[in-house]
Formats: sequence, structure tokens, C-alpha cells
Amino acid sequence: MKQTLPATLLAVALSTLCAHGATPETSTHADDSIAVVYADTTGLNVDSIESSLKQVDLDEVTVEASSWVQKADRNLLFPNAQQIKQSRNGLQLLQKLQIPGVIINPSDQSIALADKSEVSLRINGRPADNKEIQALSPEQIVRVEYIDNPGVRYGEVSAVIDFIVKNPTSGGSFMGDISQSVNRGFGEYWLAAKVNSGKSEFSYSGWCSPRWNIEMLRDNTEHYELPDGTRYTRTEESLDGNKFEQWTNGHSLNYNYLDPQKQMFNASLNFYYGHQENLYRGILTDHSPGGTTSLMLDDSKTHRIRPSLNLYYQYNFDKDQLLMANVVASYERPNSHRIYTEDELIYTDNGFTTGSPLVDIDNLIKNRTYSILGEVDYEKRWKNSRVTAGIRHTQSWITNDYVAQGVDDHMNQGNSYIFGEYWMRLGKHFDFSAGIGYSLYSYVPRDRESHLYSIWRPRISARYTIDDHSSLRFNFVRMGSVISLDMLSPVVQDVDGIQQSTGNPDVKPYATYKYDLQYQYNRGIFYGKLGAFYTHAPGAIMPEKVWVGEKILTRYNNQRNAEELRFYLDTRVTAIPNWLTLSVGPAWHRYWMRGNNYTHVYNNFYCYATFELSHWGFSLEGMLQTNFNRFWGETLNGGENVHTLKLTYNYKDWNFGVMVFDPFVNDYKVKSENWNRYAGYQQTMTSNMVKQLVVVSVSWNLNWGRRYEAGEQRINNAIGGGGVNAAGK
Repeated sequence: MKQTLPATLLAVALSTLCAHGATPETSTHADDSIAVVYADTTGLNVDSIESSLKQVDLDEVTVEASSWVQKADRNLLFPNAQQIKQSRNGLQLLQKLQIPGVIINPSDQSIALADKSEVSLRINGRPADNKEIQALSPEQIVRVEYIDNPGVRYGEVSAVIDFIVKNPTSGGSFMGDISQSVNRGFGEYWLAAKVNSGKSEFSYSGWCSPRWNIEMLRDNTEHYELPDGTRYTRTEESLDGNKFEQWTNGHSLNYNYLDPQKQMFNASLNFYYGHQENLYRGILTDHSPGGTTSLMLDDSKTHRIRPSLNLYYQYNFDKDQLLMANVVASYERPNSHRIYTEDELIYTDNGFTTGSPLVDIDNLIKNRTYSILGEVDYEKRWKNSRVTAGIRHTQSWITNDYVAQGVDDHMNQGNSYIFGEYWMRLGKHFDFSAGIGYSLYSYVPRDRESHLYSIWRPRISARYTIDDHSSLRFNFVRMGSVISLDMLSPVVQDVDGIQQSTGNPDVKPYATYKYDLQYQYNRGIFYGKLGAFYTHAPGAIMPEKVWVGEKILTRYNNQRNAEELRFYLDTRVTAIPNWLTLSVGPAWHRYWMRGNNYTHVYNNFYCYATFELSHWGFSLEGMLQTNFNRFWGETLNGGENVHTLKLTYNYKDWNFGVMVFDPFVNDYKVKSENWNRYAGYQQTMTSNMVKQLVVVSVSWNLNWGRRYEAGEQRINNAIGGGGVNAAGK
């Protein structure tokens, strides 16, 4: 593995290598860098090296070493020369690194964890979206830092992936990635351009993800129990004419100023547009005595625009002390429109015709959200310890106009968060961190009672290093919850002719407790992590269904408890160095949902696997995911069972590829269930969008006049919207 590292590492690295029994060879190049080649370094203590650096007057040092290095609070992944050469952008390079548990969705290029929990993407310390990661040139990526136990400053994400990059000081680049299906209405198009001059960089990126003429079928069986104990079912059978369409695009203008020794400023102006439609047509049969058969139409449309401005400033007092500030302002306008009808069916000799309308629902919600966020963080580092402290406040002004109900609902929502964290290393085998956060939530709805809540959010992490290759870690965190306007709104929406939904102005925030135990082993070609975690959330806000008159009402309420137990294994093996890398992760989890009037237990086994075979400019990549199913309240949300194969070829600055989704099966399904005794269902969604989908792609990375200088930005934020969807099945 060949990687450029700061010259200040040279003297300590050489002495440490000799201490580990590795004999280095050095050779001087014309550019005054030194190539150091040595044996396996998986046991290298990078923390001790960094804490005892001495200045050496060299521009840079090229080191060939192990690609995976464990630190006290993160894992460092160094891309090798072949991975860099065969990648045209940052996403392609991340795919080749194959971080266990991290999945790049081939359909939309999004980055997520295998269990679908939230991951924070960052560039030099600041969060970024997947399009910004894609816009990175592989040769500018120094390393990737993977943090699977984020501290209190990161909020409540499950992992952090931080790309440490060198900033160009001259020249520019033009990048692109175009993917188009040859047998479906499916496309992914992305372009980016950057120009650098001295300490400044100007950039633009734009993307578009159209989906059209996609068939989406829904088969549904609903089970009902009346207050007197009578039971009956209704079945929905799909007809032709169902469809799914999606038209989304985004644009970003960015300016970055970097003085690596002193300060950094970044400003980005972003715009997002999205439109999506799900149309279902089917025969709805009521199997109760005297029940009817009807033609059902369920048409849901969402339309969203979101401009935002993000400003970031960092000031370095010295190499061990810095101050960071971030301001984000955004406006979001998501509209949700659902039309649901049931028309009586009359069968004739020539088929059937529609009679009188039985149900006619038109729910239109117009949302407007203005938000501003401000954060200031301070960090101070010593030889064997570090302290971080900060304060953050988000203020949102939310309006939901329920057109059919004639209700204009308003709420001002504030969230203040102050936190501090201390990390220390004690000797060669033990390190720990302890942090505390305090959140203050305010909810001020119009014409209703205001609420003010607070919650303490402690976090503890301790690691014991058993030897040079293995370690044991324990994490504990108490997380808070955020209440959205739809949870508080008392507006009642019709779902169909039998069911309605509403919020609950009396729900209260709750805390979630998470305990995580991990064992990591890293030696030579193998990395593995075996873990178990348990969460419980007393008072969790979950839906419940009750009979109210002649209708079944779904509403939010604080329930008794929500629990999950999970055992998981993440592995990564470099089976053939520079040729074949494999990653496999089986897991099992169990849910206990304890409501005020229900108790449910659910078990799920799932697995993911990826491989990457590369040589002679060719790469063959494969991915498999089985259903990761989530259970919350009384609802099971099924995951996707999908696999892909992708073959690519690199030629100079270009990459050409062909990818097939589910090449070996012709049956794509997503299942969901609700276990409520009064109104449960079993639902199956099928689509031709994924099964045996064939996509061809071309990507490129054209650079000119590039020179690089490193810099590190530590914080950045994004504000989520407060939109409400029209109630549906």
C-alpha cells in the first residue's frame, strides 16, 4: 500500500518499525520524498506515534504499509495505489475499501450502514452528503477514518466516515458519472467542476435521479375485529395501471478558503427539488356479511423544494487548540397530496363497470418550514488526552396547512444542546472517554399548550487493548428524542372508509438507553468485529389503534417500552492482496414492543456480503443483502432482499461499467405487516424496477494543474425539515 504521509512522521515511524521487527528500505526520489517499504504493521500504535512527533524538514514521505490501522477512537483506512488508480471519484474509492458494515446502495449511490441506522459522512471533519463525497478525486484522499462509536458532539448517529483530503492549490477538475438502464426507466446523472487558485476553491455539482414508467404492485390483506368481537377481512388485489415515478435533482455552489496553519472558511449554497408519485389500482373485496366489492384507487404525490445556506469557520490557535463555528439557514416546502377512492363494482357479461362511489378522500397538506442552526465548538488536545465542548441551537418555524380539513397548524420549535467530552489514554492498554450533553426542547404550537422538556445525555466509552492485534470496547449512551409536528397535531385525517389517523398534543419526549460490547481483531489480511448491543426506550412514542365510534383511529402515544437485542459479526478479508477482497456480516436481532395495550416479540436474521476482484484495469464487484426487517410499535417494515453484479474497466481518466440487479432471481418483494388486533394487515409490494435491471455507466475525472495542501474542517450541520405526509396505508 502506497500512501503519502506528513513528513513529521518519518523519524518516529522508522524507529517504531524497527522496534516491531521490520527492516525498512529507503530510496530517494527526485521530488525529495522517501519511499519506505516494510513488513506488516497491523500492530503499529499510531496513537503513540502521533503524540511524540518531531519536526523533519521534508515536504512529504511516501510510506507503503498496512491499509487498516486501529486507533483509540477510530479505524484508519489508507487506499493503496491500485485502488486509487481504478477509481474515478470518492464513492468508487469507498466501495473498493469495503468497510465492514458500510453499504453503498447501487441504485441511488447513497451510503448507509447494513442495519440502516444513520451514518454521518464528513470531509476533513465536517459532515457532507454523498454527492460531496462523490466529487472527491481519489488522489486527493489521504485516508478514510471510520468511527463506529461517535462521541457526544456527533449527536446520535451510529457511525462516522471522515474523508481526510489534501486541498488543491491550483488547477481544476471536471468529473462526471452517468448511469442509464437499458431496460427500465432508471437513471443516475451527476456532474461536478472545481477550480482552485492559491488558498481558494470554487466548485459546482449537480445531479438528477429520474425514475419513470416503473410498475409497482401492492397486494394487501387487512384483518378487523369489531368491539363486539366479530372478525372479518378485506383483500386488495392489484390491477394493471399501477406506477411509480420519481424526479429529483440537486445543485450546490461552494466556496472554500484554506490557510492550513491558521484558518478555514467554507460557504455552500444548495438547492434540492423532488417529486414522487405512487399510484395503486386494485380490486378491494370486503368479506364481512353484506360486504361489497369495489375498485380502489390510491394515488400519493409528494413535492419538495429545499434551498439552504451553510457557513463554516475554523480558527487554529495552535496545532493542539482550535475553535469551530457553523451557521445553517434553510427553507423547506414539502407538499403531500393523497387521493383515495372506492367505487362499487358491478359485474356484467362483458366484465365489470363502476357504480356509485363508496369512499372519496382528498388529503392535501402544504408545509412551510424556516430553520436556522448555529453551533460553536472548542477542542484542546494534549499528549494523552483531549477535551471537546460546544453549544448548538436550532430554531424552526413550521406551518402545516391541512386543506381538506380547513386547519392551518403552526408551531415554533427550538432545540438547545450543550455538551462536553473528555478522552484520556492510560498506559499502553486502556483508554476511555466520558461525555455529557444537555438538551432543552421547546414546542410552542398556536392555540395549544406549549411544552418545555429537557434531557441529560451521558456517554461513556472504554477500550482495553489486549495485544497488538485485538481489543475489547464497551459503550453506553443515553439518547434523546425529537417530537415532530405531525406527532403533536390533533388534526384527524381519513385513511380509508374505516380508518383515520391523528397526532397527540400530550405526547412527551423520551430517552433511549444503548449498551454496546465489541471485540475487534485486526491482523494481516483479516479484520473482524464481533459485537452485541441492547437498547431500551421507556415511554417510547409509538402508534396505537383504538375504536372511536364507527372508525378505527391510529394515534401517537407514549408506550411502556421498546427493546432490541442484536448480535452481529463484521469481517473483511484481503483474500488475494491487490486482487480479491471479501466482506461478510451476518447478524440476528430480537424486538420486544411493550405498548399500553399490546406486547409483541419479533426475531430477524439478516446478512450482507460484498466482494471486489480487480486486476489489469478490470474490476468485478458483487453485493448481497438479505431482508433487514425493523419492528416498531406494532408494525413490521420489511427490508430488501437484493444482490448486484458490476463489471468495470478503467482506461486513463475514464471508467466504463455494466451492472445487473438481481440477475439470478425474478421475484423482487418487500413485505410489511401490522399486528394490531383491531386493524392489522399483511402487505406485499412487488416491482419490476429492480429485478434483472441492467445499467450501463461511464464516469470520468479530468484534472489539470493540480497541487495539494492539507486542511481539516471539524464541524458542519444540516437541518431536517418538519414536513407532514398525508395519511396513507
